[in-house]
Amino acid sequence: MKKFFDWYGKKIISRPKSFLMAGVSLALVIIVAGFMFGGQLSNQQLKIGETPADKAANIVEKHFGKTTAEAQVQLVLKSETKLTSAANQKRIAELQQSAAKTPKINSVLTPAMQQNYAENEHVGYLTLIYKNKNLSAKQTKQIKQIATDQRSDKLEVEISGISSKVAVSEIPEIVGLAIAFVILTITFTSVVLAGIPIISAIVGLITGLAAIFFSAKFWTVESYDLALAAMISLAVGIDYALFLVARFREELRQNNKARAVQNTVSSTAPAVLFAGSTIVVALFSMSALKIDFLGIMGSVSALSVILVVVLTLLVVPSMLVLLPIKANTSKKLFHFKPATVFANIISRAPFLVVTVMIIILGIAASPVKHLELGLPNDGSKQPNTTERKAFDIKQQAYVAGNDAVLVAVVKNKDSQTALQLVQKVQKLAGVHQVGQPIPSPDKKYVMLSVIPTTEANNSKTQKLVHQLRKLQIKKSGSVMVTGSTAMNIDISTKLMSALPKFLLMIVAFSLILLTLAFRSFLIPLVAVGGFVLSLAATLGLIVYTVQQGHFSGLLHLPGKTAILNFLPVLVVGILFGLAMDYEVFLVSRIREEYLKTHDNRAAVATGVAASGGSVLAAALIMISVFASFSFSDEIIIQMMGLSLAFGVFFDAIIVRLMLVPAAIKIFGKANWYFPHWLDRILPNINIE
Repeated sequence: MKKFFDWYGKKIISRPKSFLMAGVSLALVIIVAGFMFGGQLSNQQLKIGETPADKAANIVEKHFGKTTAEAQVQLVLKSETKLTSAANQKRIAELQQSAAKTPKINSVLTPAMQQNYAENEHVGYLTLIYKNKNLSAKQTKQIKQIATDQRSDKLEVEISGISSKVAVSEIPEIVGLAIAFVILTITFTSVVLAGIPIISAIVGLITGLAAIFFSAKFWTVESYDLALAAMISLAVGIDYALFLVARFREELRQNNKARAVQNTVSSTAPAVLFAGSTIVVALFSMSALKIDFLGIMGSVSALSVILVVVLTLLVVPSMLVLLPIKANTSKKLFHFKPATVFANIISRAPFLVVTVMIIILGIAASPVKHLELGLPNDGSKQPNTTERKAFDIKQQAYVAGNDAVLVAVVKNKDSQTALQLVQKVQKLAGVHQVGQPIPSPDKKYVMLSVIPTTEANNSKTQKLVHQLRKLQIKKSGSVMVTGSTAMNIDISTKLMSALPKFLLMIVAFSLILLTLAFRSFLIPLVAVGGFVLSLAATLGLIVYTVQQGHFSGLLHLPGKTAILNFLPVLVVGILFGLAMDYEVFLVSRIREEYLKTHDNRAAVATGVAASGGSVLAAALIMISVFASFSFSDEIIIQMMGLSLAFGVFFDAIIVRLMLVPAAIKIFGKANWYFPHWLDRILPNINIE
């Protein structure tokens, strides 16, 4: 790899404009193809298939007909006076008439028809049943307008059941870029050098997103897939360019410009390629779980990262050659060097550093034992949205499980089947109400609706689903359970069961990869141990903030919310890739110094002092970019952004900058022990 980049560096120095134009041309072709001829993003409900709920749903559809073909929306009412008063009845009639004009409306059921008055007739809701399965944008807009027209100080009209597209705002990217520019300007004390990573990252980001839009012609790409790809692409785009510019700046102090570019490309470009490859492999490995939506999510993000790496290696070195950059001999605005501070602390008290860092990670990880997975619902919306207001009104007026209806199905063997089913279900803890048993038209099955006492994402609802499935009806066998709540619970269960396998695969891969790269046994073990600790700390802090609701105001969170069911898998894959980035850039520099001097103590001090500043700046940029997404109004995007921000903080700053170098300092020359016979037979990944 090093030989290739020696050649590549010489070619860029001799023909910088050609390489820059190659990068620009590649970006333009993909941008035009993606934004002009690309597909549309999807907002479908997550599905895994082959779950118990899916199998039960197939039986319901086959023997009872399609029971969920029509979209349903509720207009939730809360009045200061009774809804049965003459004035309110007039308004309800107006709501009914206006809603009936909605395109493709089938029927509008009033609170009186449904007998759903609650809180002494101060709360109720109309149900709108449509002919189409999914609500159109036009229908949603009209219903929102109807609610707005009838809403007043005395009558609250909110909407439940509308599905809005996940909004992917450009504001987080702008905020992230602005913060990155400030950090880079402070790091490099040069506006020109600070601008290079920003320009490179913007080109890579737009190109990557365009490629995702083009891939949407062939795959079902969700809106949050685009948000995730934007987070990762922007962060790694800035970071990889930062590492190149930082090494160039260091080389420029000792060499002329051409030699500085040559040394930068030959020494840092291999590490950029290696680091980018680890993220790509981690993202593609999500397909190994054989869960379609996770495979697509990882694949489109990997596609974006590949383009970012290619464009970074084309654009950044070319700009370093073409721009009028000179060695900075002026006085620095900031004499404080954080990396030197880290190096001094590690050199003086490595045992204390390891102990304190493990304690910090352990404390942060402690809430992870309370992890509860689910899917966002109206209760996960921001408090000022109509969906959240409707959810809160219904939670207070009705039982919490009002929107978490379960459907129990069992074979109909004799006249006692339905009665036995009702009696056994009623005895279960967590059941609020049981509906009338309905036999299928062919008399082969009996179906029963069950309303839990708790809402859909509550662990008690999940427990109830498992208890229902354990019920045995005489002659009929086990009870099957379906419905959207049961389907989401099955998805969460399957994802949680896949997590250990995925983590084990990632750990094994990283051990092999780092062993080949660093020719060491101890360093990969420390790196992987640190990754597992930072992963646990990340999930623990997510539980503390998102699930338990601490600091929700500060973090712009909607309150207590179940953790997105695919978030742990996502964090494992992406955090692994990012962890390897920092491991490679920092430890490769320590190893480079050790091979020169064979003095482990000096290698750690020099390596951390030389590369620690760039790693710290890169980590702060990533944290800023990811954290800026928490100010979205979409809880899925918020959770992704916060989890990655927490993950980078723990892994880059606590583990890579402190724990790993301190452990290398403690283990001394044992870090670099590697049998000669093994060195000869194993392939060598040269990243220096």
